[in-house]
Amino acid sequence: MEEVVVVPECSPELKPVVGQKFQSLDFAFVFYDVYARVVGFDTRKQGMRKTDGVTTWYYVVCNREGSKKSNEDDQLNARSGFSMKCKRLSKRCGCKVSISFKFFSEGGLPGYIIQEFNEVHNHYMVESEHQHFMTLNRKLDDVHHKFILDCSKANIGHTLTFKVLKEMLMYCMIFAPFTGKDNHSRAVTFGAGLLSSEGRDSYSWLFGCFVRCMGVAPKMIITDQDWGMKLAVQQVLLQTRHRWCMWHIMVKASDKLPKSLLGSEDFKKEFNACVWSDLLKPDEFDIIWNDIMERYGLEDVH
Repeated sequence: MEEVVVVPECSPELKPVVGQKFQSLDFAFVFYDVYARVVGFDTRKQGMRKTDGVTTWYYVVCNREGSKKSNEDDQLNARSGFSMKCKRLSKRCGCKVSISFKFFSEGGLPGYIIQEFNEVHNHYMVESEHQHFMTLNRKLDDVHHKFILDCSKANIGHTLTFKVLKEMLMYCMIFAPFTGKDNHSRAVTFGAGLLSSEGRDSYSWLFGCFVRCMGVAPKMIITDQDWGMKLAVQQVLLQTRHRWCMWHIMVKASDKLPKSLLGSEDFKKEFNACVWSDLLKPDEFDIIWNDIMERYGLEDVH
């Protein structure tokens, strides 16, 4: 039988390149999984090395790597008293496609680099109409489970949820929902968009579409401290009052404050009474805030 040689085709930005760097091993996995989904093959994590609790090397292969068990293996299992009620058809055919990620530290910042990449398969790719049966497209990690749960809380039906999730996993896009309150103070999702990046231009396009669909710009918008989103608000939502999300601010507070204050109940009580009060006027807030900063020596903390 003539040997099959297949080199998958895809856009250059999706194709792995030796020397390509990633912030973390998770980012590296996601990038390679997206590439595998697009071209039509499943992957399998094959090996790893660790030093002092840090993964220094990771090896991923095509799921058709290796060879299927022979009849001799089945006979050996039978003689040892091991029986199988059902047999799963093996698709392994000795494919040599693989990629390895190596740990590096550059300027004190850790990351992972593609050390080796072999893209030549000895089998055909899964056709597009059958790719939803691939293992990569059937498994959901904790992040995607949380996404489904959040959608259900926002009254987004399961059919639409999985359609959106499918688009995010084939195209690795960013889901950006618009959430507000109805007359009963319940959370309501007004709309959502899929973005290819988190830059100013993407957010400006999204905000422009939202205003055209709603017919009016929101009076106020609350976001996290994303710089691209801030610039887009200033560019498109000119009359909208922009405020940062209090939850995100408080999460970052623990990183900014000295450790000696994190365990102080007196400081927590004063700090929370100041930032969470809806009774203080702006000038009253400034007075109390500056007093707390001065008494606890936080004037230079930014």
